[in-house]
Amino acid sequence: MRKKSRTVRTFGIMVANPKQRMYVLKKYLARKTADMRLFCFTPSEIDWKRKSILGLHHSNWKWVQHRFPFPEVVYNRCYTTKKTTIQRLEAAIGSNKCFNQQNRFDKYEIYKLLSQPLAPYLPETVLYDRETAAQLLGTHKVLYVKPCCGYQGKGVYRVEAKESGEIHMSQHYFLPQLIAADVPHYQAKLDELLGSARYLIQQGIDLQQWNEQVFDIRALVQKDESGVWSVTNVVSRIAHKGCFNTSICAQICLSEEVLRHLYPQEKVDAFLQSIRDISLRAAETVESGTGLHLGELSVDFALDNNERLWIIEVNGKPQKEIYDQFSGHDAVYKRPLEYASYLHTH
Repeated sequence: MRKKSRTVRTFGIMVANPKQRMYVLKKYLARKTADMRLFCFTPSEIDWKRKSILGLHHSNWKWVQHRFPFPEVVYNRCYTTKKTTIQRLEAAIGSNKCFNQQNRFDKYEIYKLLSQPLAPYLPETVLYDRETAAQLLGTHKVLYVKPCCGYQGKGVYRVEAKESGEIHMSQHYFLPQLIAADVPHYQAKLDELLGSARYLIQQGIDLQQWNEQVFDIRALVQKDESGVWSVTNVVSRIAHKGCFNTSICAQICLSEEVLRHLYPQEKVDAFLQSIRDISLRAAETVESGTGLHLGELSVDFALDNNERLWIIEVNGKPQKEIYDQFSGHDAVYKRPLEYASYLHTH
């Protein structure tokens, strides 16, 4: 009796440029199941007329470029605000078959969405203008001025009003890069630094530190094989001494380890449970509020000296490399493939 042949499902991973294809594909190939064919491609490799894609594929121990028919499901890893390619792909392969339709979020738009259900966890955040920049500095003494569509702490300024009346402005590090003598001088300097880009102002948090180092708490939230949001893991990036930007980190560890240095286990468990609950709520709110079809995001928290959790930002394209050093990091790469399988059958 002849063996029944197994149906092979083809999934495509879309990346921004050809250099990323092999690097990204390697990560996911190790986690795919036998009935899955994966290939990696860029938007420019789509042939809309022939309904095919020139993608990178691994076959018979070799990396090969192959022309594929449109895949059943597309996992978008392009960091962009444009949705046109995704919309065209969905028109061809079916609605809801591409996930992470857009993964470069506008921080202010996300803040507005979260401000209803998660208000107690959000620092005061407003769009930048010079009057508000002066007013909020009087209220909070420390502010962060961030580009609405920035990433990895680029273009973020920390502003602190000193007792002397001076205003210290810095990037990445607490040590001032610029010192303004008074508020008008500070306003002029900020206008000069920010130019015409869209920025927001966020209330500064009195950050809890570990070993005199700032740390964040990042919850990775991904959809699973049932199409349901779940928290894959919670890690912390520990900044270098004197640095407030956790993207420039000295080390990465599980948040439980950092919290255990600061609190008894019972309190650590309570923090982690709150982080999971808030992160799931944030993911559901962002997806329903934006109307985007998402499969993963990360929620960054800060913990203040009064043991209060704050949502600092939500990232639509979580950095995967930060998880590679942990045992059990397989789930980080497996989840999107499990979710792609779920989409294939639903």
